[in-house]
Amino acid sequence: MEFAAQKIESLAWMNDQGELVRTLIPGLEQEVTRTTKEEALKRPDQKFDLLVSSTVPLKGAFVNPHTTKRAVYRARVKSGQIAGLFSEGLSQRIKPLGVKPLDEQTAEITVLAIRPGQPPKIDAGIPVPSPTNGDLATSNFIQTDDVLIQQIATRVVPDQRDPWKIAVELEKFVGTTVENKNFSTAFATAAEVARSLEGDCTEHAVLLAALCRARKIPARTAFGLVYYPPERGFAYHMWNEVWIHDRWIPLDATLMLSGIGADHIKLGDSNLSGGNPLTDLISVVQVLGRLDLELLSAE
Repeated sequence: MEFAAQKIESLAWMNDQGELVRTLIPGLEQEVTRTTKEEALKRPDQKFDLLVSSTVPLKGAFVNPHTTKRAVYRARVKSGQIAGLFSEGLSQRIKPLGVKPLDEQTAEITVLAIRPGQPPKIDAGIPVPSPTNGDLATSNFIQTDDVLIQQIATRVVPDQRDPWKIAVELEKFVGTTVENKNFSTAFATAAEVARSLEGDCTEHAVLLAALCRARKIPARTAFGLVYYPPERGFAYHMWNEVWIHDRWIPLDATLMLSGIGADHIKLGDSNLSGGNPLTDLISVVQVLGRLDLELLSAE
């Protein structure tokens, strides 16, 4: 299956009559089998937890992950090539570990917790794309022009003019205001979240993006993996990036730490200007279920 530049590979089995009897999506470890009604309705022995089942285990102890300034990981995919799976930029560097066929599956990922002016200089060769019109515009999922979103945005630190200070206050506002933090909604829009005040990381991200844009701060969503202490591994997550002066700086309204630590591994970003935001998240499927991670160092 192809979604723009993203692909999902699957396997299918059919019988002599052309009936589909089994399908498998290796990236999700999702298997569907044709069976009887009686077998399908049997209660499982244990409750299924999607968050736990999709967590990527991490080798090595990770102390104070949310406040780390720099972390280095060794990443290896069990199949295919690792090239192109992880995003590169000022906050994340990717180093291939060789050219042999086996080494094409392994890379070293260095994650940095950046802030305005930190690091003070952007090295030549590091991709830092400037904001586009879509990073400020209203869209079907980030309704910057919504009346309630406009009212909320102007109510938070109304006299502040520093874009970073405004963004940090908006991060705190979203994290403290979205009180009903649950997974009941697949992907709500910013206008819906402003009214329901519930949802998970995706709802936090779309609302923060809309509020920042309403204050004329270019904002987009970032998606990838974040360290999940209860399972000692990395789980799917969405956060934000805002354009401050000369760089994109991450914020995470679910954690409210005025930025992020080096425990966020980025797969990609999107301003969600397309009709279906889920197509931007297909890259997550490419790593869940076939990724091994090891923490080499953290500070």
